[in-house]
Amino acid sequence: MRSAKNNDFPYRLSTVCYFEVYDDGKVVQIPHKNKSDQEGVYQAFLRARTHTTTLYAVWPGRWSSDLFIIDDLDEFAKHFEFDESLV
Repeated sequence: MRSAKNNDFPYRLSTVCYFEVYDDGKVVQIPHKNKSDQEGVYQAFLRARTHTTTLYAVWPGRWSSDLFIIDDLDEFAKHFEFDESLV
């Protein structure tokens, strides 16, 4: 697993697959491709911020896909353009 923090991670790339893992092991995919998905992404961000879940992403490449932990939530919020007064 790699860190998104130090890899010029393409947060908004449509082929990136986000998911969150809850403390009890439950795994949920986070759709993010449409404007209508923004609220779900924001709610996932808030859960990660309060350590209820951990955010991960798979960044598919040409020959392989890499798993990343989303370990810079401020950068994640910036790329998804969350209102700073809410973050």
